[in-house]
Amino acid sequence: MIHFLNNILDSYTWQGLALLAVVLLLFFVQLYYYGIAYYRIYRFRLMRRRRKVLETPPISVIVAVRGEDEKFLTEELPALLHQKYGHFEVVVVYIGNDVEYYEELQNIRNNYSYMRLTKMSGSGRIYISTKQALNVGIKSAQYDALLFTTTGAMPRSDEWLDFMAKGFERGEVIVGSAVPHFQGNSIKTYIMRMVELHRLRNAISRGVIDKLYYAPRSNYGFSRRLYNSTRGYNHLGIDIGDNDLYIQDIVTPQATAIVLSPHSIVEEDRPEGWSEWLEHIRYYGSTRKDYPLNVRSFISRERGSRMLFFLATIVAIVVLPLELKLAAIIFALLRYAVVVWSSQRVARKLGERNIALKYWIYDLSGPIIEWIISSNESHNTPKLWR
Repeated sequence: MIHFLNNILDSYTWQGLALLAVVLLLFFVQLYYYGIAYYRIYRFRLMRRRRKVLETPPISVIVAVRGEDEKFLTEELPALLHQKYGHFEVVVVYIGNDVEYYEELQNIRNNYSYMRLTKMSGSGRIYISTKQALNVGIKSAQYDALLFTTTGAMPRSDEWLDFMAKGFERGEVIVGSAVPHFQGNSIKTYIMRMVELHRLRNAISRGVIDKLYYAPRSNYGFSRRLYNSTRGYNHLGIDIGDNDLYIQDIVTPQATAIVLSPHSIVEEDRPEGWSEWLEHIRYYGSTRKDYPLNVRSFISRERGSRMLFFLATIVAIVVLPLELKLAAIIFALLRYAVVVWSSQRVARKLGERNIALKYWIYDLSGPIIEWIISSNESHNTPKLWR
């Protein structure tokens, strides 16, 4: 045995074998993420035993409207009001001072007995935060099951509410999927989609295997009991955090219900320009520096191991003997096959489509883009999003 090992060392040098061992180690780290952690999303079923609930509960859908959003009036609000669900209400909290816009909301409210409308007027000196508006919406709501969405978002199905309501049979924190909506299908928008898919994939996988730390702002909910137990939203010094920092405070693995169905998906509008999209992602991701260490480590390990795997593989192909070059290439091809196979299935589960053919573009560029975004997220959290 010792003679055999000496022959290997003489043929390939210990440095070459050490480099290949690094490639192999990073390969297995990547295999854990894509073959186990993320893939559990694809295999996930909402199998948790039902709570003592006789039927799906009446639900209050709460949305804060800032400014004069015409698309909300013509498309998004009707999509909420026309949901096929037996017993629900839509609570709209309007933040603004436009008389005509508010009158249009009132006219819609007059035609739907299950719509509630509240107005909050701000000024240059007094800024009304989203959390304040949501607090008012919760107090205005009459039901105990609370579901939240945002402007710029639309359910893909008129059965969205019906499917999300099933989560309340099994938990008190309910999370669905939300995917970004872009015009066109350029390489730029593909990368944007994949960055957001990867962020959602990280969050949902943690919710499946451990403890949820993030929910899409347009597709989550919780019970009034949990809300009252914490006396409302925390981190009031910042205008964001309602869907992550607050969720981290109230969630437990036993109380979480993740609803993944083609009918429970919401599409969110995104800025088309690269700089505007980056600003959006950085703003809403700026709370990440306040996440628990184990969550930040889970996120960064995948990105770091992916980048190091690429670097180690390139070095191995350049400097190692032919046999070890081939071994490194085989590991790279195996990894990519697993990554695409897993990502395609998980993406379909989360509501994304047609990602496989161009996935190599994001696979290579993703760590750099995420590093650029994260380096800006680590700065002070902005207080306002106007």
